[in-house]
Amino acid sequence: MPITTSIPGYCTLCRSRCGTLNHVANDRLIKVEALEGHPTGRGTCAKGRAAPELVDHPDRLLYPLKRTRPKGSDDPGWVRIGWDEALDEITSRLSELRDRHGAESVAFSVTTPSGTPMSDSIEWVERFIRHFGSPNTIYGTEICNWHKDVAHTFTFGSGMPNADYANARLAILWGHNPSHVWLSQAGELGAGQQNGTRLLVIDPRETAHARQADLWLAPHPGSDGALALAIANQLLISGHIDEDFVRRWSNAPFLVDDDTGRWVMDPRTPGCYLAWDLERQMAVAIDTHKEISRQQAKGLALEGIRHIRLFDDSLVRCRPAMDHYRQACAAWPLDRAARETGLSESSILKATALIANAGQHVAYHGWTGIGQHTNATQTERAIATLYALTGSFDRPGGNRLWATPAINRINDHSLLDETQRAKALGLDERPLGPAASGWVTAEAVYDAIEHRRPYPVKALFGFGGNFLLSQPNPQQGERALRQLDFHVHCDLFHTPTNAFADILLPINTPWERDALRIGFEINADAACHVQFRPAMVSARGESRADYQVALDLACRLGMADDFFGGDIEKGWQHMLQPSGLDLDTLRRSPVGVSLPLTQSPERHTHVDDQGSTRGFDTPTRRVELYSQRLHDHGYPAVPQHLSPRTTDTSNWPMTLVTVKNGLYCHSQQRNLVSLRRRAPDPGMTLSPTTAKRKGLVEGGRGTLVSEHGEVTLRVAVDASLRDNLVIADYGWWQACDDLGRSGYSPHGHDSVNINALISSARRDPLSGSLALRSAPCDVRQATEHTDWSGYRSMRISNRRRETEDTTSLWLEPVDGGLLPAYLPGQHVTLRFNVAGQEIVRSYSLSGATHHRAQPAYRITVKRIAERDGQPAGVVSHLVNRELSVGDRVEIRMPSGHFTLPRRHDRPVVLIAGGIGITPFMSLLESLARSGAEHMPRITLIHANRNSRQHAFKQRLTQLAQKLPRLDVVTLYSEASDAEAARGDCQHIGHIGPDILEPTWLTQRARFYLCGPQAMMDDLRQWLEHRGVRPFEIFQERFVTPRREMVAPARPRTVRLQRSQREYLWQPAQGTLLESAATHGIELPSGCRVGQCESCALSLIEGQVHSFVETPFLDPHQCLTCQAIPLSDIVLDA
Repeated sequence: MPITTSIPGYCTLCRSRCGTLNHVANDRLIKVEALEGHPTGRGTCAKGRAAPELVDHPDRLLYPLKRTRPKGSDDPGWVRIGWDEALDEITSRLSELRDRHGAESVAFSVTTPSGTPMSDSIEWVERFIRHFGSPNTIYGTEICNWHKDVAHTFTFGSGMPNADYANARLAILWGHNPSHVWLSQAGELGAGQQNGTRLLVIDPRETAHARQADLWLAPHPGSDGALALAIANQLLISGHIDEDFVRRWSNAPFLVDDDTGRWVMDPRTPGCYLAWDLERQMAVAIDTHKEISRQQAKGLALEGIRHIRLFDDSLVRCRPAMDHYRQACAAWPLDRAARETGLSESSILKATALIANAGQHVAYHGWTGIGQHTNATQTERAIATLYALTGSFDRPGGNRLWATPAINRINDHSLLDETQRAKALGLDERPLGPAASGWVTAEAVYDAIEHRRPYPVKALFGFGGNFLLSQPNPQQGERALRQLDFHVHCDLFHTPTNAFADILLPINTPWERDALRIGFEINADAACHVQFRPAMVSARGESRADYQVALDLACRLGMADDFFGGDIEKGWQHMLQPSGLDLDTLRRSPVGVSLPLTQSPERHTHVDDQGSTRGFDTPTRRVELYSQRLHDHGYPAVPQHLSPRTTDTSNWPMTLVTVKNGLYCHSQQRNLVSLRRRAPDPGMTLSPTTAKRKGLVEGGRGTLVSEHGEVTLRVAVDASLRDNLVIADYGWWQACDDLGRSGYSPHGHDSVNINALISSARRDPLSGSLALRSAPCDVRQATEHTDWSGYRSMRISNRRRETEDTTSLWLEPVDGGLLPAYLPGQHVTLRFNVAGQEIVRSYSLSGATHHRAQPAYRITVKRIAERDGQPAGVVSHLVNRELSVGDRVEIRMPSGHFTLPRRHDRPVVLIAGGIGITPFMSLLESLARSGAEHMPRITLIHANRNSRQHAFKQRLTQLAQKLPRLDVVTLYSEASDAEAARGDCQHIGHIGPDILEPTWLTQRARFYLCGPQAMMDDLRQWLEHRGVRPFEIFQERFVTPRREMVAPARPRTVRLQRSQREYLWQPAQGTLLESAATHGIELPSGCRVGQCESCALSLIEGQVHSFVETPFLDPHQCLTCQAIPLSDIVLDA
């Protein structure tokens, strides 16, 4: 057996950067699990656990490729080239374009470091872009992090700090679902709830966190600004604000000229603001470099019109900033806010009470739920100013500015020449928006390519990114990409966007490269943590890290001195130098080093050696309830709410909310089997009322329509949704050949691209954000509506005996309608009434599937005879001995995750034991009906006792003749002499490891198993022993429907076998995970809401009840965060 090495590291597939323990054998990543003791090592999500599939996926880009056919061709004609040739050509083309047209003629695109491993390289890529001189980077920040990280600075002078959930009295998730996008944050939230933190969730969807919340509010999408202003209004009316913080640390008392909207400054003391002293009835100067005393602050007016005569004898009519803010909040009384948000007045008051009762210990986070609307900036301002009223900023239990290790920053925007910064596309239209940081919209780049406005963009250099899927208007995007003079793209896989590149560069995964992480964000310990992550396996093919591409090109372009001669380790040493750490120290501590930094709250109160108070990094050095900066640029100085919905609701009565599927990183990873099985289809979710009104059924298909097009999606139903909402997840294009799941186009008739339905014309006036979560739409039945809900009555239209104990039935609808197509390998569930008892069974479909609708289904059932004391099969006897043509049965729509490939570039091996042939017959019959020209090389190994029990014997011979890429191998375990002489079988005996062809292993064949469980278990063991990866072996397994829980009547003993610990579970203690914590036992955990599966443990003995379905876990595993014991149990922990 190969020796397995366990290597500490961290995962960078998303923002969480979870600490991981990575198990490696024979240069192969075997398993990824949580790294106990790491600040972000509570758990690993399904994406992180799928890393072995990602590293060794056969479709990865492994070598530099060059286009040989025109852009837009179905086949780019990729040819392999060497790295030197690729980099030389890129250097030549970039140099020429920069010299002839300026560096601004080269745009860059960079994928998000919050949802991809770009976080390993982002500083170096940005350094390269800025030293090259381009002001134009497509970053997607306007629909991602810009509002929380930049628009937040309009209020607090910093991006949104980390929420100190563990010490908060109240945690607020506002348009944020951490169990899907930030697992370590979900863990912190869970820890806080264990400590008594109350939870307020504001989200149109009832997320898993919403189900655990003390209060869940579901406002109309995009109405969050009105809600925030209404809550602030109620806090102001009731006086439940931190008045001391507001008076001393915000600009609330500062006077604003009513005529100009600008501050009234003290003409005698430059830089000082005027406020009105109520006791002295005069204007007084406020020096924001000094702390205002509590006594002085109490005497400053926060409302009322004042008239001040200045030294030039001019009379100024002015009011305190707080008066402007209070007026903006008063515009949203409860009744108006209730109408706008769709919430009840009482629920708004409940939210207000939660915030008021939490005092200065409110922690919150908001992300894309706030930022993906056309009013996103004002919403961010409304929520931020509401938060300022609590006085929780940078206090324990609030949002904390953690001290982090000192470093040399290498990617400051100031590296870009000021003249070049001014050329950023879209800066003239939105001067305070993302373009001010060099982050431009994809649409602005498209226009510069197509229309040469305001200057021509000639080239694009992509570091990841798939904006044809992540942004609206993919048609314009494709037109622009075709017109580029030069396009380079770095990526792991072929994508719709990089299909237009001239040169493709292969990028490796985090497990194939060294990396450095300085700070892990989520809490004080994490913020101080520094870790060097070594490469754990060799880089596959000739793939490289993004940072190495940037360094290599920088050296070729004459920037070697700025890039440490292309030596990444020298660059990292430079970054680390102020911290006192170096790489050698970090290598000696593979789990990382936590620096002993002092965490001082309320940094704004700190006074430096010169006696200057730190304050906030805003123009007034105070929290800005009123922003003159925004006013001077033509935006509201205090937050305002405008509804994002302007379209006529009679034409588009519903609102589309696009969401990120928690199992995938944006438009990635749908080709990974373990993830695709959990979320196989692009879908939309509706309320039951809407689904019924529109004639849609759960599990069927419906069409989502907007003024820009339509897509057909799988329908799900959620009773918690408003009737006018549609929730749909974006990013679908990738095929998953292993599961027979086809890919999709970015637009057109075979597209399911949700973002293609959304207008790019209406944007947030400041940031350029889009209505990705508040888009007008409607839904209707799919063109061929064949779906049904529940059971449907079917008539047996044909019956054929396949062997002496096996029968096929053809089922057609009694109502005369058509049936939906299915995927080969799927099954139907049938309901029978036998002697007055309802019996339900599932059987694989064994006939050909059609492209869309079809008239009938076929199932094939083997009679289970009485044997070894086991009774005969009731239903199998009924099918084989009693049912006749014309009889009726009831069935559900086809379903199942054991789906088979109709095309694949790897050999496909089907291994069937007896009646386990049925799902494979569906595949072969479907290929024979249509698709044989694209079929993979298939070997079918079929084991039976003898020819009498050999189902489909003759038909398989016919199929082997009709399908030229099919080989059929037959085994009989009890072959007669006559059968052997006739050559009825190629092998005599049972299936064993000797039946496996060595070439299957070298060619990385896919193995599909169906038959007795013992046979499949043995085969899996043999295959894995021979080196077949676990994710390349598939087997059918029917899951018995979960029975409803019977509440346990008494405590249960829980024994942890590996650690030899034991505790008594009490019903009042909640789940197994919560109960363990009350006994001082820390079990593995992540999100604590049943989504990440980090808490899964093997159940060695006993029974548990799970509050969530767990079809993809081993039958002997349970999620401890969602399970309670029904008996005494033993867990493998």
